[in-house]
Amino acid sequence: MCGIVGIVGKNAKQYHDNIEQMKASIRHRGPDGEGTKIFEQCILGHVRLSIIDLVGGKQPMYAEKNRNCITFNGEIYNYLDLEKNLAYDFKTHSDTEVLLAMYAQYGETFVDKLNGMFAFSLWDNEQQKLFCARDRFGEKPFYYAFGKHGEFIFASEIKAIIVS
Repeated sequence: MCGIVGIVGKNAKQYHDNIEQMKASIRHRGPDGEGTKIFEQCILGHVRLSIIDLVGGKQPMYAEKNRNCITFNGEIYNYLDLEKNLAYDFKTHSDTEVLLAMYAQYGETFVDKLNGMFAFSLWDNEQQKLFCARDRFGEKPFYYAFGKHGEFIFASEIKAIIVS
């Protein structure tokens, strides 16, 4: 299991300390690594439990042209089959990068092709838009709330939202 956190709001770098507190509150979900990516309107955080691509699967992960960024918790069982049909220059062997490639090729409808347990948030920096999804059965958790200034706050556990 991994942990994902994020905040969408104006001047997102102001939430850096909040994201660090959020990650710390769920560190038990991902003891193998962590990361943070900051955009003008969005900050994404991740704590990682390495399962697939132990070296190359660091997150949050940027797409090929650094336009999109994802923080992902779960496993896509059919990612190797999906990868075969994608026009993308893969840098890793992770199912996370397959999600980025599928979004680039199919847009938001790519979720219909996924077989697995997952929750993710993908920041489209060109469109200044956050796309979030989780598996159909909710096996991987995804909680969200709105902050006092209208920020969209999300996490794998409610306590991460509370400490934000």
